[in-house]
Amino acid sequence: MNFAVRHAGPELMDGHNLPAEDLFLNYRELHTINHLLGGYRITLKGLARLTHGLDQLSILDVGCGGGDMLKVVATWGKRNNIKLHLTGVDTSGAAIKYAQKNCIHFPEIEFLQADVFQHLGSGKKYDVIMNTLFMHHFSDEQIITLLLLMKSQATVGFLVNDLQRNKVAYHSIKWLTALFSRSYLVKHDAPVSVLRGFHEEEWWYLLSRALIATADISWEWAFRYLLIYRNAAPAR
Repeated sequence: MNFAVRHAGPELMDGHNLPAEDLFLNYRELHTINHLLGGYRITLKGLARLTHGLDQLSILDVGCGGGDMLKVVATWGKRNNIKLHLTGVDTSGAAIKYAQKNCIHFPEIEFLQADVFQHLGSGKKYDVIMNTLFMHHFSDEQIITLLLLMKSQATVGFLVNDLQRNKVAYHSIKWLTALFSRSYLVKHDAPVSVLRGFHEEEWWYLLSRALIATADISWEWAFRYLLIYRNAAPAR
């Protein structure tokens, strides 16, 4: 374990052709982890800061997985009288199938099975592009490419909620998942995810490589970074 540099991976979830039931159990447990450790709260905090004063929004969630984050955003929009059109994109057909069933009572949410690089590269624009625990799955060069795409295709801005690479976080999640998880994916991937996480100075390096000079980066509990970029284009 070398906390000085990002782990190269991969995680088991990065593989193809995972058994659907194994993946679905993974999504259910990740939902519990995000709920208990504040992962959803951090993304909502970023959305509120980024979109203050707007009453309608199109939002893309890249790497949407099982769709739980978009359900939380839809509920937030209703509570704050914001008209939302929400789109989740993921390369996994099993993830999209799970998400569609998971969000069946949320007509404002649609899901696309697609490669996010190709989808954003096609020219499709959104007010806000967000991702939660997604960036750490990629190499630095892939992250730089994705930052450039999000910058160009988000008219209001984008936000990233991802992990801090931290010894306490690593040993804590390894211990917790060993005790309470029933998913071999979660037991393996949760600690590896922390090792693939970031230090703040690494985010500034990646942003500079993506020609982004201004952004807000804040440390959030538990061991997360919230990154917010506001587009220079005026909000509606």
